[in-house]
Amino acid sequence: MTAIDLQSEIQQLLRKEKNITVLEAIRMLLLREEQRVDEDLSDEEVAELDAQRADRISGKVKFIPEEESIRMIRAGRKG
Repeated sequence: MTAIDLQSEIQQLLRKEKNITVLEAIRMLLLREEQRVDEDLSDEEVAELDAQRADRISGKVKFIPEEESIRMIRAGRKG
């Protein structure tokens, strides 16, 4: 598949996509070079951070408030 073929397919998929979270994740991926904060990070580290952010945006990862985390630690439990 050529780059032009991929671009065409992606454009068709984007026209159909209504989920803002998915669109934001795609935008983030496409802008990854411009969003680099620390040039000392490897491409793998940047990819991992991007994946973690996408998981957070999509709701795939549930964050625990600080107070709840402290309570859980004091109770001797994990998530």
